[in-house]
Amino acid sequence: MKKMLLWSVPIKSFAAMFFTGIIILYMITGSAYSLFTDESLEYSISFMFAIQSMVLSVIISVLWNIFFSEAIIKKMRYFKRLIIFSFTLIPVFAVCLWVFYSVFADWTFLWLIIAGMLVVGLIIISLLFESYFKLIGRRYTEMLEVYKTKTSP
Repeated sequence: MKKMLLWSVPIKSFAAMFFTGIIILYMITGSAYSLFTDESLEYSISFMFAIQSMVLSVIISVLWNIFFSEAIIKKMRYFKRLIIFSFTLIPVFAVCLWVFYSVFADWTFLWLIIAGMLVVGLIIISLLFESYFKLIGRRYTEMLEVYKTKTSP
């Protein structure tokens, strides 16, 4: 039970944050879309959009936890994890695109814009983490070299 809680709480938290981000992006892109296209947009969120966003949030958070926590993959460079994570997201977004286009709604085009923004956002966040880890690694190496020079006879 304890292991299940240790694994499920981060997934739940990340999925909730991701779902909130999807809803906020929907509101922002919906407003911008209606402003630029002069189409009126109903500002209510459809039940189907909420369900699909929730499922997508859970899938992405499970994949994120698999690839970026130390729970399953113990030793692998962050950049390799990022590449594998990106390649596993491609079929997820392809299935979502197929499902969303088969059930066409008014918000389908907005969902495509949001999905694109999410992909770009995930790539930016991942690249920021990669550069942060490289910077921390360099600092650690420099500190180790200073320590070696001070302690060597």
